[in-house]
Amino acid sequence: MSNETANNSENNSKNNNVTLVLFHNDLRVADNAALSKAAEISSNGRLLLVYASLLTNIVESQDSAYHYDTMGVARQQFLQESLIDLNASLEQLGNRLLYLQQTPAVSDTFAQLNELIKAQQVTDICVSKTDDYYQNQVYALLQNKHPQICWHIETTATLFDELPLESLPKSFTQFRKKIEADYDLLHAEKDIVIYPTPESLAPLPDNMQSRDEYFFESQLSNEIEIDKTLNQASNFTGGESNGLKHLDTYFDSDAPSTYKATRNALDEWTHSTKFSAWLANGSLSVNTVLNRLRRYERDVIANDSTYWIWFELLWREYFYWYAVTHQQKLFWFKGIGEHTPSTQFDQKPLEKWKSGKTAYPIVNACMHQLKATGYMSNRGRQLVASCFIHELGLDWRYGAAYFEQHLIDYDVASNWGNWQYLAGVGADPRGCRQFNLDKQTQQYDPNGEFIRQWQGELE
Repeated sequence: MSNETANNSENNSKNNNVTLVLFHNDLRVADNAALSKAAEISSNGRLLLVYASLLTNIVESQDSAYHYDTMGVARQQFLQESLIDLNASLEQLGNRLLYLQQTPAVSDTFAQLNELIKAQQVTDICVSKTDDYYQNQVYALLQNKHPQICWHIETTATLFDELPLESLPKSFTQFRKKIEADYDLLHAEKDIVIYPTPESLAPLPDNMQSRDEYFFESQLSNEIEIDKTLNQASNFTGGESNGLKHLDTYFDSDAPSTYKATRNALDEWTHSTKFSAWLANGSLSVNTVLNRLRRYERDVIANDSTYWIWFELLWREYFYWYAVTHQQKLFWFKGIGEHTPSTQFDQKPLEKWKSGKTAYPIVNACMHQLKATGYMSNRGRQLVASCFIHELGLDWRYGAAYFEQHLIDYDVASNWGNWQYLAGVGADPRGCRQFNLDKQTQQYDPNGEFIRQWQGELE
């Protein structure tokens, strides 16, 4: 469903319009409502397909002491792989990806984007709805600066176009029960209808055909070099084609039927779905994942484990609407609550936690794994966050920001919402949760294999 805003109806003339797609959390060509809308309205015009790095710096860096300027190597590589894949798909459709990034010559990608919009006389902008508060601030700034442009805001990242309830329940359990009572999304006999990949895309404006300083391939040479050893260590490779390949591989196996029993494993590739990385940057759509799950349940088996995959997709949906509902409170020290936590910032234990040099071997191993691969299991994330908040007594926001920097599956709502949950300032009605690290180690790494594998990774 499209949410369109415009101040000038003449902008919609299909004979001379210039449409801009600003990619963010939708790095794919299939089931992409924003791209489909752009293909429709630019059919007789021209089309700019843009990804701008560090765009939110203009608003985010002013707002938080724990802001960072550089992505971790693994997250940066996964993003680059995703953009390489996206560019290849766009070229097959007759266009190409334009890439705006900070360089010694270009310090402000927001200013560069504004200049591009002005120079190309953009008439329409297509974007995906997002729960990212700071990204929405950027969109608002663009709308204010270019009031004559028609905006098309499409749903690409969620199961629902709008929050399907009058208000967001205070807990996930209340949300899940209400959704499951009112919507039969899991066991439906038919697949969810998804947007088809456009057959072709309008070309670039004539005066952009040779502007290689904007072309993704040219800009890529200034970024980090793709490290094949990192791919081998993590098993993750970014991009829509790789996400779809992983989706098929997973559901062609027996893993979905045992997911509930294995999902808390610390390090086994097949013990959890691993969809989160491709879902996070939109290389996969949640509708595509849910359709594949439905088919597995129809054709193979429906049991507690397949239900639990749905359960996790609902958690993702809940946190999306949690972020939309609470906006800037997602980043507040006291979260959505009324009481300020007793934890505080302390640089020395923070650095020990980051470098995996705490007094807790299981935490150290998880932190080494994160730095080396950009990934950590859900169980590992809970353990290191619990240690950060309770054993080390640190301000939870610095832990959340470090995860944001390094996780290849970083999702603004799930990351910050989960940290609030564990810090007792979020959606958990029971208050803050503390894990017994010795007990957790015995339960999930009884023979010390995980600790031995990762304990020396950063040394």
